[in-house]
Amino acid sequence: MIQTAAQLHQALEQIENLCRAIQSLRADILSNNPRNFAVFAEGPLDEIRKLQTEISRYVNRSEEAAAA
Repeated sequence: MIQTAAQLHQALEQIENLCRAIQSLRADILSNNPRNFAVFAEGPLDEIRKLQTEISRYVNRSEEAAAA
């Protein structure tokens, strides 16, 4: 659970790294074997979705705290 701005920054960096990993898989695998690309990209994509959910929850909590 993201609770601080530093943790938010770390989550954003993790998303960037995961996106780079997917780009690398795309460059190395997609043209030769699209099915393998989809399988290998699944893990990073799942992690990106989890991080995006965590970020959304953090932002919503921040907005609620500011409104209170």
